[in-house]
Amino acid sequence: MRWALRILAGLFLLILLTVSSVSALLATVSGSEWLLARISTILNTDSRHFSFRQSEGTFLRGLNLQGVQWRDAGTELQIAQLHSRWNPLTLLEGEFYLESLRLSAFQLNIIAAEQPVEATAPLVLDDLLDSFLPLPVAIRVSNARIDGARITTADTEFNIDLLALSARLQGRSLVIDQLEFGSTPLSLNASLQMQLQRPYPLQLTADWRYDEILLEGTEAPHGQLSLDGSLDQFNLQHSLHGLAELSSAGEITLKLAQLLNADINALEPQFNLEHTLATQPLPGMENYEVLALRLRTQGTPDDLGLFAAAQLDMALSHQIRLDADLNLRAYLRGSVLDVRELAFRTGEGQIVLQGLVDWTDELELNLDYQLTDPAPDSYLAGVPDSLRLQDLSSDGSLSLALTEGQLQSINFNMNSLTAMLNDFPVNGAGGVRFIDNTWHLENLQLRNGNNSLAATATVTAEQVIEAALSIDAPTLSVLYPGLEGRLHADASISGSFSEPVIDMDLSAQQISYGDYVIPELTVTGQNRAGMNELELLSGNIVLPIAGSEETIKSIQLRLRGQPDAHNLLLLADGTPGALRINADGALDAGGWRGRLLSSEVNSAYGNWVQEQSGNMNFSAETLSISPVCWMMVDTRLCLDASLDNQELLAASISVQNFPLDSGNLPQTEALISRDSDIRFPDNNSFRLPQTLPADVALSGLLSASATINGPITTPELMDVQASVQSTAGNLYYIGEALGDDADINDPGSMTLEPVINHFTWPVLRLTANQSAGSWAVDGELQFAQQYDETPSTMQGTAMLAATVNPDRELAGGLRIDFDNLGWLEALTPQLTQVSGGLTGRLSLAGTLQSPQVGGDIMLSQAAFNMPALNLSLSGIELTLTSENSDLLELSGYAESGAGSLNFISRISDPFSGDPSFNVRLAGSEFTIADLPELQVAISPDLQLQGSQQGIDLNGQLHIPLVSATISTLPESAVDVSSDTILITEPGSENTVRNAAIRDAGPLGNIPLSGDLTISLGEQVRIAGFGLNARLRGELDITQRPGATPLSYGELEVAEGNFEIYGRVLTIEQGKLLFMGSYDNPAIDIRAVREVENMRVGVQMNGTVRNMRSSLFSTPSLADGDILSVMITGRPLSEIGTQQDGNALVGAATSLGISQSEGIVNQIQGQLGLDTLSIDSRGDVNDSSLMLGKYITPRIFVRYAVGLFETENSLAIDYSVNDRVKLHATSGQSQSIDLTYTVEQ
Repeated sequence: MRWALRILAGLFLLILLTVSSVSALLATVSGSEWLLARISTILNTDSRHFSFRQSEGTFLRGLNLQGVQWRDAGTELQIAQLHSRWNPLTLLEGEFYLESLRLSAFQLNIIAAEQPVEATAPLVLDDLLDSFLPLPVAIRVSNARIDGARITTADTEFNIDLLALSARLQGRSLVIDQLEFGSTPLSLNASLQMQLQRPYPLQLTADWRYDEILLEGTEAPHGQLSLDGSLDQFNLQHSLHGLAELSSAGEITLKLAQLLNADINALEPQFNLEHTLATQPLPGMENYEVLALRLRTQGTPDDLGLFAAAQLDMALSHQIRLDADLNLRAYLRGSVLDVRELAFRTGEGQIVLQGLVDWTDELELNLDYQLTDPAPDSYLAGVPDSLRLQDLSSDGSLSLALTEGQLQSINFNMNSLTAMLNDFPVNGAGGVRFIDNTWHLENLQLRNGNNSLAATATVTAEQVIEAALSIDAPTLSVLYPGLEGRLHADASISGSFSEPVIDMDLSAQQISYGDYVIPELTVTGQNRAGMNELELLSGNIVLPIAGSEETIKSIQLRLRGQPDAHNLLLLADGTPGALRINADGALDAGGWRGRLLSSEVNSAYGNWVQEQSGNMNFSAETLSISPVCWMMVDTRLCLDASLDNQELLAASISVQNFPLDSGNLPQTEALISRDSDIRFPDNNSFRLPQTLPADVALSGLLSASATINGPITTPELMDVQASVQSTAGNLYYIGEALGDDADINDPGSMTLEPVINHFTWPVLRLTANQSAGSWAVDGELQFAQQYDETPSTMQGTAMLAATVNPDRELAGGLRIDFDNLGWLEALTPQLTQVSGGLTGRLSLAGTLQSPQVGGDIMLSQAAFNMPALNLSLSGIELTLTSENSDLLELSGYAESGAGSLNFISRISDPFSGDPSFNVRLAGSEFTIADLPELQVAISPDLQLQGSQQGIDLNGQLHIPLVSATISTLPESAVDVSSDTILITEPGSENTVRNAAIRDAGPLGNIPLSGDLTISLGEQVRIAGFGLNARLRGELDITQRPGATPLSYGELEVAEGNFEIYGRVLTIEQGKLLFMGSYDNPAIDIRAVREVENMRVGVQMNGTVRNMRSSLFSTPSLADGDILSVMITGRPLSEIGTQQDGNALVGAATSLGISQSEGIVNQIQGQLGLDTLSIDSRGDVNDSSLMLGKYITPRIFVRYAVGLFETENSLAIDYSVNDRVKLHATSGQSQSIDLTYTVEQ
């Protein structure tokens, strides 16, 4: 038993010594260093070398090595720092866990072997993996990475920014959870699951990105990749973004598992992929849009079939747009592409190419094409309908050869070209060839009807040219409908591009297109003493401009010199004016650079002459003209501009000392000078074709300037400064005013005479600036009115300041100040002695699309006279206020005579399509007329509301004073019957006063409603036409929309009398009773006259339209005697003169007495007349009293006296016999008539 214990103790001691030794080696720094030294000794041989500069850590927890080097016959490896850390305790769980492995500054140099490497046995991956798999423990790597690596060979170098790995290996299952790879500009993130045994099934997903833009206008390419299958065969899905939106899917057979297991002939790739391109512009070709594309690649690399179908939307230019289908059927066999069909098909046409593309040794292309299109003009935008191109057909071939990137030859042959142009056949053929560094245009010929073109050319690498062109077009209408005339040209060019020799003859006759006419045009070109000279001559060219015809009488353009030094002269003369331009320059680097030596324009807008020469530059990159100025008398116009890269504009333009009197009419200036001391310049030879009105003239000078800088494609980002200014300017307005001898009591003297109103402005300034998309506008105007030799009595200023920001928001305002309003007399000659002050403030807010306008305008202490009504208004106050554009408030006050008037109004939505308003008007004894024959004062209290839907008026109008003396009746005193309805065509000016217009309301289409009370005061008097009366009373007027106004109330003659034929009748009773109808009131009037012991009178009853009159007397008398006493003061039996008879008949008629016929008979008997009658043919105004007497049985004399007009006539009727009668009349006109009567 004891020996057993000894054996166990010995074994335990051995194990303890072994564990202690291993721990000493692995867990201590000194042990780890000793072990590293032993490893270095083992690795180092004559052909291998391993070393490190410093070590830290232990083999048990992890090592850190610095300055690691390894070198053998084929490689050199350097690692600046190697950091590793692991956890040995995980071995107890059957797993080795490498927590961290980091390498920095990794450099690997692969050295080419000096001696050929002996062939080794092929790799058998299965045997290699079987030799150590499966491992007894699992391996897990958490954070393995290389930060910065450089791998070099003899002729290449590859840099890796980052390589990081997190993976697991358990049994034969390999899982890479994350693989990061970065090598500028490429980056990759991937994950992989794989079984390490045949057939090596795998699943791979990866995201990649290439951080460089490969084509302008695209983004950096990136994509997603997934593989599912095995190393022999797998399914692929890939999405490409950025460069294009392309998705690919399909199957790839590689047989890599067989290749990696010593079957070197197993690698036979097979592809079966389909690629789909989303709708998008072609990368770098924005005018070409792919609507749909599907490409299938099928086969092996030695015989790969390419099958594609696509829909393309191509804008070849702004006038040519194609919607085409593309079809490709080709086979790639090594370095040869066999194109069986490459076709572009439009709606009806197509172009098909077929041939070979071979890049075995050098690039060679040989293709044949065939083009057919029955309607090619269908995709030519902007082509007139009259220009018809049809049935286009062509065939030919194209060959090309390149060696080492250098073009060797091109050969394009157009075997035939046929088409129909405007129903005339087009035929053509020709070719272009490049060989031995020489371009050849070979026998190009085109024919259309009788028109033909032929051209040949040769251009060498030394830019030596030989070219000839011949054009014969006797019928230009065949080429373009509407174009008439004939053209013939022969031209040849020889020599070099820098010193060409040109010979040209071109002539055209009777060229016309619409209203444009060129009777004859010639262009000649020839070389004289080594200098080319081209000259264009034409004349009598008719140009329709702005509705009229202008004629260019002559035009000459002459170009002389060589491309590197030439001179240009342009002369033109015609009805628009004369033009002369002289310039020289040279072709320079694809552009033209020269000088504008001199120029002159003489037109209706002045004779402008260039002051000094200016430089000009026209190229693809820059268009510029240096400062050039033109003078017209004392006016200067200057221009300086440049446009870089067709984008950036820098320009300035200015006009100095422009005469404002150039827009005056000479006769206006003459009239102003005649009636005042004002004088205009005598040497003003310049007049604008557009003139000011005949009653306005200006004098003074105006200057303006503007500078513009920035991109023309985004005007809102341009910097703009513009200004307009004028000093010491004058405005003359020919108005009208009452003459100095005007007398209010003498209407004949109240005539208007011309008056020269003189306004000046010492300051007129307006500036506008744009910067960073914001506009700022600032302006100032100071003005005054001049009166002969006295200081100005009117002065005013206007100030403007406004801004518009990039969001089009408005801010700013306008302020106006007038110290005196005397200038209004010039604009309103009906007013005199105008005084007062006017100030205004206008604020702007909102946006340009929805502006908000606010502010106020105040008229204070204003007064004026109105001579036409003999009025003097004073104390006038007027205020217009608005906080925004939705509401205006207007209020005012004025005094006239002994009274005053005030109002308050509100206008809502004044600038909308449906404004509305509310007005309150009140006043007391406000005088509105103060003439000798008419004085009127009113006291209103009215409320007025209105909109597009209707107007409503309510309130009271009291008339305290009317004193009217009527001496004449206006034209409107006798109306056309109101039941007349006039139907006129729209726009007709033929109107009939008082005639109703069909379907028209009181205010057109706007209905009127309201309740108005009109009352008369105690001082309302009317006198005229024998009536002298004081009126009083009150009317209530009611108006409903679309209805006739209704009037209720009574007007009464409080006192008065009526004079007829020199006799005065006292009105004892006079009433107008309104019971609804406003134009047909009831009447009740009683007028009397007392003569000695007799009292006679007339009673009128009924309505205005149906008035009845009767006579009465005390004591009772016959009607004839009553009328006779009323008119003559005597009974009828006592009258004996024709004048008294006329008066009685006229009175009976004018008073409408119902017994007038009996009265007339009594008067006829009393005077001993054969006839006495009233003739009322036509209008009542034409009524006349007819008196007749037979002198003999055959002679009858008639005398007619107008009752309402001062027209009398005398007529004689003479009966020669029973058939023949002679009539003679003398009055306002004379006539003699002979009547012959025939009985049937």
